[in-house]
Amino acid sequence: MKALVTGATGFVGSALVRRLLDEGHHVRAFVRTPSKLGDLGLSVDETVQGDITDPAAVDRAVQGVDVVFAIAGTFREPNLGDDAYRAINVEAVRHIVEAAARHGVRRVVHCSTVGIHGNVVGDPFTEAAPLCPDGIYEETKAEGDSLALDLGRKLGVEVVVIRPTPVYGPGDTRLLKLFKMASKKRMVMLGSGEAGYHLVHVDDLADAFLRAATAEGVAGEAFIVGGPERPTLNEVVATIAGILGQDDQKVVRLPAAPVRLLAHACELACRPVGLNPPLYRRRVDFFINDRRYDTTKARERLGFTPKVTMREGLAGTARWYRGQGLLPERAG
Repeated sequence: MKALVTGATGFVGSALVRRLLDEGHHVRAFVRTPSKLGDLGLSVDETVQGDITDPAAVDRAVQGVDVVFAIAGTFREPNLGDDAYRAINVEAVRHIVEAAARHGVRRVVHCSTVGIHGNVVGDPFTEAAPLCPDGIYEETKAEGDSLALDLGRKLGVEVVVIRPTPVYGPGDTRLLKLFKMASKKRMVMLGSGEAGYHLVHVDDLADAFLRAATAEGVAGEAFIVGGPERPTLNEVVATIAGILGQDDQKVVRLPAAPVRLLAHACELACRPVGLNPPLYRRRVDFFINDRRYDTTKARERLGFTPKVTMREGLAGTARWYRGQGLLPERAG
C-alpha cells in the first residue's frame, strides 16, 4: 500500500513506519521536523513537512495515498492549554477525514486510547463500554474518536479506530518512573496494587494498525488493542523488580484516598497563581484506576494476536533504559 503516517517521528508512529518499511510498503511521513526521521534511522519514501493543525498541510500530505494512519496527537503536556489539546486531538482529525474524502483515500486508521472509557468497574471493558473521559486529554481523545467514526460515515470514508491500552517498549519513557521505583530495595505504593494494568507492546500495536488497514468488513468500527496478559499493577511491579534484580523488594503501602485529597488541595492552591502542583490527582489515579480490557473483538475481527509477553517486553524496555543511561546497571 501507499501509506501516510502522521506523527511518524513519535514513539508509536516511528514503530509503525519501521513495520511498514519492513513489509515493503511505500511510506510517506507527515512531520514537523524532517531531520528527526534521520535521527531515528528512518529512511522513508516521501516526507511532507507541516503541522497537523494546518488544513492545507494535511491536504498536501493526504493526496495520493491509499491509507492514512492518523497517529499524531498530544499526550499530557504541562502548560498546554485546552484549546491546543482540542486543535490537535479533535480538529486535526476533522482535517484528515475531510481530506481523505476529497482525495479518495481508501481507509483512515485513527489512533485513539482506552483512556476514554475511564476507570474499569466490574468485568474487563469492551468497546461497548460507555465513554467516561476524565481530564482534557481523555476528553479531547474521546471527541476525536467519535468525530472520526461519525465523519467517516457521513463522508463515505472507511474509518477504523484503534484504542490501545497503555503502550510501552524501547524508545518511550512513560514507564521510566515505575522502573525507577521498582529498582529500589524499598518501594512506596499507593493503595493495594490490585488494580489491573493492561499494557500493549509497541510492536504488537504496530501489527494491529496494519491489520486495521487491510481487514475486510471493519469500517466504522473501534477496536481495543492490548497485550496477551491482563496483569495487576502488583504483578507488573514484581516483574520489573525481578528483571532489575530486586526479587526481595519490600513494598510499603500507603492509603490512596488521603493522598488524592492532598493532591486535589495542591491543584486548587497552585493553579490560580500559575504554579505546577507538586502532586496531581492523576498521579494518584495511576495506582488505583483499574485498566483491564477485553480484546476479543480485535482478535476475531482483525485477526490480532499479540505476541510480546509482559516479561519479554519489560525486559527489552529495561535494556533500552540502561543503554540510554536512564537506569543504573545494578539495582539500588
